[in-house]
Amino acid sequence: MRKPDDDLKIDINELFGGDISSVRESVEEPRHEAAGVETAPAAEPADTKAAERQFQEWMTAREKELELKTQELERRLQELRDQQLQTPPVPAAEVPISSPVLEEVAPPVAEATADSPIDFNAPILPPFLPKTGGAASAAPATGETAPAEANLTSVGELERMQKEYEFLMLYDEFRGIIIHELKDLVGEKKTYKMLERTVELAREKYPEIFRNANWNAAGNLLEDGSLDSQRLIENKSALDATNAKTVFDLALGSLVSMRLQAVEKGLGTGMKNKVRARLYHWINEKIEKESLHHKNVEDLNRLKNFVV
Repeated sequence: MRKPDDDLKIDINELFGGDISSVRESVEEPRHEAAGVETAPAAEPADTKAAERQFQEWMTAREKELELKTQELERRLQELRDQQLQTPPVPAAEVPISSPVLEEVAPPVAEATADSPIDFNAPILPPFLPKTGGAASAAPATGETAPAEANLTSVGELERMQKEYEFLMLYDEFRGIIIHELKDLVGEKKTYKMLERTVELAREKYPEIFRNANWNAAGNLLEDGSLDSQRLIENKSALDATNAKTVFDLALGSLVSMRLQAVEKGLGTGMKNKVRARLYHWINEKIEKESLHHKNVEDLNRLKNFVV
């Protein structure tokens, strides 16, 4: 059986980018080791109740933001559907090539597009994919070959892409919950450093999934531990289709596990259990809510497997 900390072969203070031993001491529960001494169960502190209420309020606000983001993805997909269902262009046979009017007013295609910054023959990028504009949209900043957006022609493929983006959007909520729980304890900077370095450690185990995933399309390092969804999807698409989903989920689950291990090694088992409980509670509530509306919860159960 794998030991809980096998994935973190790194000094915990280095992982957080600074000493956090004093923070660990402050969050660890006091131990009562005196033999034969009975202690009455302690009442729940007022600050604990306040923290719980604050977390619920924060999660309610986050849920509204997620709903808005999902609605925006659906709206953009619908726009693209509408474009594809428009009346097809008039067949060439119906337009007389020898028409004197057309010959007089229509310049050759080469002349019309020679000085134009717009390539009208280029494939339309799905509206829910990131756009960098200019030369950056032709190839990523790292020099890799640009993905074949021309393959995204069917509505079914676009729906699949939307589903991938929605899944990764929900996956990123795990990172958001960890930030919420740790930033007031160890500071935002150390929290981000731990999240960033666990991405680097996860890339050592799953380079095929996390390759360049913590860089955005503009070539900037994502220093808050976030991942670029488009790069993740491109990396997954490059794998053998028979096991791509399995490898993808193993990689994402491994990253969540590393982050929980970092919390445990840095702040103690109690804090790790608290953070894990937050993740589990959030995804469980999400599953229950979606089930009540008879929605597909397959991807939510995939996420749940990352924290069980």
